[in-house]
Amino acid sequence: MQNNYHRLIALGTLVGLAGYVLSGPAGFLLVRLTQPQPVWVSPAVFAENYHVVQDMPYYFGLLLIGGMLMLAAGLFLNAQDEPVKIRFHLLLALMWTTFFAALIFFNYVCQTTFVRHLALNYRAEHDPLIATFSMANPMSLAWAVEMWGYGVLGVATWLMSGYFQTRNKAIYWLLIANGVVSVLTVVLTVIDMKWLLTPPGVAGYFIWNVLMITLMVLLYRYSRR
Repeated sequence: MQNNYHRLIALGTLVGLAGYVLSGPAGFLLVRLTQPQPVWVSPAVFAENYHVVQDMPYYFGLLLIGGMLMLAAGLFLNAQDEPVKIRFHLLLALMWTTFFAALIFFNYVCQTTFVRHLALNYRAEHDPLIATFSMANPMSLAWAVEMWGYGVLGVATWLMSGYFQTRNKAIYWLLIANGVVSVLTVVLTVIDMKWLLTPPGVAGYFIWNVLMITLMVLLYRYSRR
């Protein structure tokens, strides 16, 4: 049975890897090079510059969500012979990953469907809703949900780390690193949301993507062995 669960882990890491690459660096460049949004000024300017291409990173993000769920489930199922502490931590990791998936999926529904139709059918009375839910606005509710969602995923990866403590030190430390970075990012967001779309915020986003892409590659190689 463990081989089946290792295959589930391998599939999850591949799907997650595709999600991190396509919704992250590739999606960012696709939008910036084809149909970029200007710096946030107002809902009216957002609606005027809206294009469906801007939603592609969110669609690719669904792969990321699915991959992380498969990874968390595979690790939990693969640990049935582990000590109780490890199994408990992996169960909590699966629960936290599910919570992450719900938050981020809700956010992407808002971006690809709710905000999309508000922009396509723009009227002045839509302004409060667009400002609240569009991720083009760094002060939106959507960004608060996004950052808390990935903070929750950081807690999940931290909980996964114990499984790898004696198996793969690189994976062990990267899982912990993502947990620390994600929680600190939530703290920074609570203090000041404006930093998210600044040059340091964008740079941090790319560094985090490199961390997670590296982690997915290492997890895939581990599961295949």
